[in-house]
Amino acid sequence: MDILFWSLCSVYLIGWVLCGLSYFQMKQLVSVWGHRILILGFCLQLIFIISNYGEMKTILFHSLSGLLMFLSLLLIVILFILNNYFPDQIFELIFPPLTITLLLLSALIADLPIMSQEFFERSTLTGRSLLVAHGSLSMLGYLLFGVACLTSTFFLYQEKRIKNKTLLIREVKVPSLGMLDTIILRMIVAGFLFLTVGLMLGVTMGFYTTQGASRISLRQLLPIFTWSVYAFLLISRSAIGIRGRNSAIWSIVGFLVAVVSFVYEIVLLISRS
Repeated sequence: MDILFWSLCSVYLIGWVLCGLSYFQMKQLVSVWGHRILILGFCLQLIFIISNYGEMKTILFHSLSGLLMFLSLLLIVILFILNNYFPDQIFELIFPPLTITLLLLSALIADLPIMSQEFFERSTLTGRSLLVAHGSLSMLGYLLFGVACLTSTFFLYQEKRIKNKTLLIREVKVPSLGMLDTIILRMIVAGFLFLTVGLMLGVTMGFYTTQGASRISLRQLLPIFTWSVYAFLLISRSAIGIRGRNSAIWSIVGFLVAVVSFVYEIVLLISRS
């Protein structure tokens, strides 16, 4: 398994290097091979997950290391989707190193349980399915918000360079502000839908595991607050027509709230271990 894991990291690294060379040198053949190697890395990661977690007879959401492994896989899936809708953009420079970082963290971090062993022993297949669906959709929503945040940051940077007349378009591909704003909106809409369904499943799972007993805590309120920030942004774009700089700033604020929610969750897991 160690050989497969390090081979996986190496494949992602090579694919990232080739994509970086294609981005700055505009070599189409290099870009094609970079994407092919990333696809190979994705397949290797699926094999690693099935082999490793199948051998342990557990699910990815049982531990924090498994969650990080799942997030790294989602990043590559999102990269492929973005490349399909927005080809020749900057995402291929950002996502592979983030994926490698999450993979390394999944190997180095302590095997902290996310749910108690009692839950897995008592829970039926329905309860476990709700957990997987809730975690998958919520994490996918957060990752899409992260894409929107990175794009928003780049939007503000590009806007500042344009206003200061320091943007020089030479051999590097530079997406327009209109394209960046479109990406921000689509990522927020998709992330909002995934997070909405994920929260609904989380509430259902809560009633299922507590037999309807009401338990309100900061752990539940932070994701709802994150959802509210993005709901306000989408309503503002529709009703008031908020665009450009203001939309980018709200996107960054929303993701910061999401990060606080995620960090708080990790702190709770560490304190309970």
